[in-house]
Amino acid sequence: MEQKSIKLNAILNVMKTVFSLIFPLITFPYVTRMLQVEAMGKYDFSGSIISYFTLLAALGINIYAVREGSKYKNDKEKINQFASEIFSINVYSTIASYILLFICLIFIQKLHGYTVIILIFSLQLLLATMSVTWVYNIFEDFGYITMVTLAMQFIALILMFLLVHNSNDLYKYVAISVVSTNGSGLFMYFHAKKYVNLRFIKKPPLKHLKPILIVFSTSLASTIYVSSDTTILGWVADDYRVGIYGTAAKIYKIVKQMLNAIIAVVIPRFAYYIGLQKKDQIIQLGQKLIDYMIAICLPAMVGLYCMSKPIVKVCAGESFGQAYLSLQLLSVALIFAVFANFFANCVLISYKKEKTVMFATILSAVINIVLNLILVPMYMENAAAATTIVAEICVCGISAYESTKLIKISCTVRNLVTSVIGCICIAIWCHFVQLYIHNQILVLCVGIIVAGGIYGIVLLIFKNTIAWEVVNRFVKRK
Repeated sequence: MEQKSIKLNAILNVMKTVFSLIFPLITFPYVTRMLQVEAMGKYDFSGSIISYFTLLAALGINIYAVREGSKYKNDKEKINQFASEIFSINVYSTIASYILLFICLIFIQKLHGYTVIILIFSLQLLLATMSVTWVYNIFEDFGYITMVTLAMQFIALILMFLLVHNSNDLYKYVAISVVSTNGSGLFMYFHAKKYVNLRFIKKPPLKHLKPILIVFSTSLASTIYVSSDTTILGWVADDYRVGIYGTAAKIYKIVKQMLNAIIAVVIPRFAYYIGLQKKDQIIQLGQKLIDYMIAICLPAMVGLYCMSKPIVKVCAGESFGQAYLSLQLLSVALIFAVFANFFANCVLISYKKEKTVMFATILSAVINIVLNLILVPMYMENAAAATTIVAEICVCGISAYESTKLIKISCTVRNLVTSVIGCICIAIWCHFVQLYIHNQILVLCVGIIVAGGIYGIVLLIFKNTIAWEVVNRFVKRK
């Protein structure tokens, strides 16, 4: 029964993520052609600025609340008190974030030209706080989140085609983006009463603050090494360069978020098993997840690298063609980013090793900032992409090493080897497709579909256990 729950939650969470990504996949080609490079650069730079304040408002609460709240979900009184305390802390952090944002907009000259965009983006702070997604994660309910997300995506899609027609509609597009990503907050806040009775506590206990701040420090460092490249690029270069890099970064993040969605649903179960000290279940769950991640992440990385040119041209248009180099660099970071997320948030955080994650992330952030400051003025957007690789490798390496001290989980050698062989076949196929087909849309369709089929056949031929498990489950259901 528990295993079925994980599968269902994984499907729902992936669906939510996929549909959240369908919005930019559908709108991105349209918007880039309507707004053009400079307007997209303003959008991306403003988004990188607001990400720091969004983080301050979130304060690392989601990860802490899921880990601790999972212990109380079967005790109505305790979970109500815990949820109200966490929500109240979140309200105070959101107010503090708004105050700091207004101060920065007033006194930092560089931001004056982006004030309106940043203020529209700032609605995310309030809506994210009201969404209380951690409540749904605690109770492992991804169904309602998926439904509301779909509704908001559909509304935002209609609004975009109705209202965004040229570069003068940038503000409208920013507002629509907020609706698409955080518009569900209002609905989720009221629906959360199904699980908890949220109330505002004027003086919430400070016992939660220390672990929350440790998680926040980690999240802050993570945001810095994720967003600092765009921020520094926007500070030293122009909106055009930011627009080029932002295009590559968006495509990269779409793929990364889809892969991370699988991990997100396992975190509450990991925390539950760890709380009960069920070591066998932890090892079994972790082992299988790593094998699945290898089978999915490796081909995603290789495919993204090999098909970067047609992906950029189809998604953003010819004017963004230069972004393919940055996308190739970012694709290398993909597998390190996903495994870093697993070891850090799924293993270390569940074992309450926040300080270890904080150290790894802060070190990576510092390295990333230093490299950005040195390299971005010379190599612009490509330097920003290269420093992301270094940051992801650093976090992944430290997190993986520290995780092995807690629990011994590793990949199956056969599965790793067969995935590598399959990826080599993908690279060869993508090369020949681009060599003989010149229509970019056709290149993507033929390249991705056939490459996926080739990869699957290779895994089955070489007896990859993950591939055969998927086939056997499909046959049994039929």
